[in-house]
Amino acid sequence: MRILLVAALLLVAGCGSDEVVPSTPNDGKIRPPPSGERMMEDAACTALSDAHSKALLTVGCVGTSPACPSLLRAQQGGVACLEYDKGSLDGCIAHVNAQMTCDDLSTAITACIVYAYADSAPAGCP
Repeated sequence: MRILLVAALLLVAGCGSDEVVPSTPNDGKIRPPPSGERMMEDAACTALSDAHSKALLTVGCVGTSPACPSLLRAQQGGVACLEYDKGSLDGCIAHVNAQMTCDDLSTAITACIVYAYADSAPAGCP
């Protein structure tokens, strides 16, 4: 019995360890790892906002998603026209879709940070 408990604790402790880029600040935010595939700011922001809006409807919540492009720009200190990572975006969309309550959905949209390529401005805007 004790061996099963230890094994379960090790399994739980190891879960999710690959979901966050290792050298990120310890601020409680979720940072899915980048895939290397770049996206334009508008497409990335629209995809995240649309996913959040759909999740609100699915769970039956009243509310709206933050507006683009400020949704992603707020994550980057207001920097405009960056390119964003598709793998990281997909991870944040999965995080939003995993929420089951209105309270969790209201914080999920800002709790997950989409990786931005700092050297890409102004390439992210048409």
